[in-house]
Amino acid sequence: MTTEKKIICITCPQGCLITVNGDAEKGTIESVEGFTCKRGKTYAENEFIHPLRILTSSVKVAGADAPLVPVRTQTAIPKELLFKGMEEIRKLEVKGPVACGDVIVPNFLGTGVDLIASGNA
Repeated sequence: MTTEKKIICITCPQGCLITVNGDAEKGTIESVEGFTCKRGKTYAENEFIHPLRILTSSVKVAGADAPLVPVRTQTAIPKELLFKGMEEIRKLEVKGPVACGDVIVPNFLGTGVDLIASGNA
């Protein structure tokens, strides 16, 4: 079934309003209009078929000056895994000290993407 979705691109400050027509369930795209760069077109196509997001949060730290350390997924993960990811992050506690860039959980949720520290604690 062909559907139309309007997407505001977030890859640059222009914020183009992009219209995508296709069948998201089948993963087919018939047309993409309103983008002004290749990155915008790619973003809209991905957002239409399978949205991805970077997950950011904080994790408890034991034995450090700070009680929490900010964390994020190293790259974007499927949007439908965000709530499950937050549930897993709530269960975590790491031992300090933690440095920015340290891998907190390798292959987070089986996505192939690491959960990394984005600050120090």
